[in-house]
Order: sequence, then C-alpha cells, then structure tokens
Amino acid sequence: MRSVRRVLVVGGGVGGLSAAIAFAQQGSEVLLIEKAPTFDVPGVGLGQPANALRVYDALGVLPDILDSGFIYDRMFVFGPDRDLIVEHKFLLGDDKVPAVCALSRRRLHQILLAAAQRAGVTVRTGLSVAKIHEQPDCVTVRFSDGRTEQFDLLAGFDGIRSTTRLHLVGTAFVPRPSGFGAWRIQVPRRDYVTGMEFLQGIGSKTGAMPLSNDLMYLFHIRPEEPGAFFEKQRLAELLRERLRGYGSYVAEVAASLTPASDIVYGAIEPMLLPWPWHRGRVVIGGDAAHTFPPHLTQGAAMAVEDAYALARHVLRGEGSLDARLMAYSQERYARCAFVYTFARQWLEDEQAIRTAEDLAAARVELMRNGSARIAVSDRILNSYRP
Repeated sequence: MRSVRRVLVVGGGVGGLSAAIAFAQQGSEVLLIEKAPTFDVPGVGLGQPANALRVYDALGVLPDILDSGFIYDRMFVFGPDRDLIVEHKFLLGDDKVPAVCALSRRRLHQILLAAAQRAGVTVRTGLSVAKIHEQPDCVTVRFSDGRTEQFDLLAGFDGIRSTTRLHLVGTAFVPRPSGFGAWRIQVPRRDYVTGMEFLQGIGSKTGAMPLSNDLMYLFHIRPEEPGAFFEKQRLAELLRERLRGYGSYVAEVAASLTPASDIVYGAIEPMLLPWPWHRGRVVIGGDAAHTFPPHLTQGAAMAVEDAYALARHVLRGEGSLDARLMAYSQERYARCAFVYTFARQWLEDEQAIRTAEDLAAARVELMRNGSARIAVSDRILNSYRP
C-alpha cells in the first residue's frame, strides 16, 4: 500500500492546525489551506479542559497555552442574582495538566499556527477546494485558484459548513437549528469570577468564563428564531434586553453595552455524523463531523482529539488505510456521541425553565444532583490519553 507521505488539511481552525502539526511532526509533508484571506480569527474565548491540554502537551505547545490563559478547577451554578446553588470541583487533570485553562481564541490560534510553521507545514490562505477526484492510490484536488495537486490523504477540518462533508455524504447529514442561540462578549474580569459560572434564569441562562487576569467573556443562551440575523448596530440593544432579570456583574455589563461593543452571536446547531467519517482517502474531523451545545466546553477539545487520533491511526495504525480510517471513526464517534448527548440534554433541561416555579424546582434538583452529574462527565472525558 502506498504510504501516507503527503497530506492536505482543509481548514485553518483549531482542529485543522492541530491535525497539520500532528502529521508534520511525524514526518508527513503537509499543506494546510484556509479559505479566509487572512487569519483574522473571530470568536471570543475557549475553555480548554484537561483532555485537550494533554493533546497540546503531545504537540509541544502546552507551556505556551498555560502561560497565555487562566487556569481554574471548578464551576459554579448560581441563580439569576448570583446566589449560589451548587459548586463543583472538576475531576479533570493530573500532576501535569490542570482541570481547565481558558484563553482567547485568537491567542490559541496564534500558538497553533506558530507550531505548525515550526513543524514545516505549508500554509496557504485565500484558498479552497473546488473539486475532489478520488483514485485508489491518491486523491487529486483542484483548488479555487485553478491549480491541481495530488495527495495521499485529504483531511477536512473545514467547520460546520464543511465542503468536505458535502463531498462525502451530500446533504444527508447537516447541522440543524436547535431553536437556541448564544451571545458572547469579552469584558473586564471581576476578581471574584475565578472559574466557569452559570447563572440560571427564567427562560435563559447566562454566565462567564475567565480568560486572563484581566479579561473574561460573558455568554448568554436563550431561545432564538432559527435563521435569525441581527444587524450589528442593534446587537447591544438586543443583548441588553435579553439580560434583563439578571443581577451582579451581568447587570453591570448590560448597562455598559454600546453600539461599539464587540458582541458575537451564533445559532446553536448541533450535529453528529454517523461513522464512518471517510471514504477512500478523504476523511473529516472537528466541526465538520460534529457540533455540540457549548455546555461542556468540549467543541475545540473534541476537534484536537480528532486531529491527534487521526494522525496516530493513519501513521501508526495497522492494516489498510481504509481499516485505519475506520478505526479512527469508530474511536472518535463514541466519545463525540457522549459529548453530544450530555450537552444537548443539559441545554434542553436549562431552557425548559420557564416560570418561577420551574426555577425553584430546578434549584432543588441541582443542589441534590448537579455536581454528581457533572462528575460523571468529568470521569469519562478525563480518561483520554493521546
């Protein structure tokens, strides 16, 4: 069997960069393409739990990430006025990696891009795949600039609107609107916000994640119309309205919003692609294969696990390439299915709180079971070793 010497990675996000690094560090010639003309990374921040940090350690970038972010080991669930309901100490991490390190998406991207370049990855921006032609011993790709090249493997980490997934399965499996949306904004960190916080309200949930000593991001999750589009100049007004009913720093942030505030809104569109995640020499991972509600902060973590596992199976696995890619799909599907199910249930449970009576009942249930329920997730997620 022809060995996998030349790899095309489609998509320059967290998963794609991690895949490019993993393949290049093990001797493959890697080309990474990104359709955006520049790496002007959108988004606010990412919590990177211990299972992701172990992958970053294997890729050699853990010190940079720990130096750049905010480390914490617990989460809190509060009522709408930040009255404590439950505190949970994560069962994540070990002597080498902390439970969670959160940092800005931009900084994480900078760290991974620098590592990819050090590993010898060729990076081309403003480029996408125009056509894929599969052959038994290679995959031929025509790019958007008209050039054609051959590769031993095409790894699509090209996000929720993946063209690589479209090539594999057409429109049989696509992200579906959940009826909920997420609002985010980066703000100065309050010194008392030292871990992930959820403030459960009536009809919505908000909260914060610290990103550094100086910064945190505030998030807000609530029902929104599928396909909703909000004009940028109205985002502050709309978010201010949605944060009514919350106290503490949430009320302070709401009062401070102006049309110049850098607010990010996105629909929550969960999807889990059944395995296999490949055909021939074309394979996908990250958001191209799965998207989750954000409740476990595992979106990027599952993408980097995918990336490392893909390189390990392809370059160190046994049997045919098809057998190795099948083993990758089966391994990854099981973990991603757990995250998908757990996070989706959490989303639906919290958003079902519609009255003061619902909130009172939820408070009792969370005090009784909240920490134990999250501990189940911790144990499963913490079991991953690259």
